[in-house]
Amino acid sequence: MRGSSSNGVVALAVFALLALVGVSGCKPQIGDACTLSTDCSTLGDRLCDTSMPGGYCTVFGCEANQCPSDSLCVEIHPNSDRFARRFCLAPCGKQSDCRSGYACVLPADRDAHILDSSPVHDSVCLP
Repeated sequence: MRGSSSNGVVALAVFALLALVGVSGCKPQIGDACTLSTDCSTLGDRLCDTSMPGGYCTVFGCEANQCPSDSLCVEIHPNSDRFARRFCLAPCGKQSDCRSGYACVLPADRDAHILDSSPVHDSVCLP
């Protein structure tokens, strides 16, 4: 009997470890597809922009140099007080950095600009 209960404890410990690795290893990135904001973060620090094709995990209203490390703060329509919006977007150096249906583009080509002071890339993934 003693052996079977210790086997149960070991199995439970292995299951708990796998669950912890699964949760921490699959954290959604900025730019990932989503349907609900909980697809992007269970903490509420990332939201799903459902106006983008397939959804787009982002942070709304970002400030320069304040986005998660895997993203850039970009202001869209910067010259319009009425339509200007800021989002954390996925950076890219080449097309293959973006998911299917999205292109690696210079923000200026979409009436936008990067607010971060030293961006790693000068392009972002947009539809």
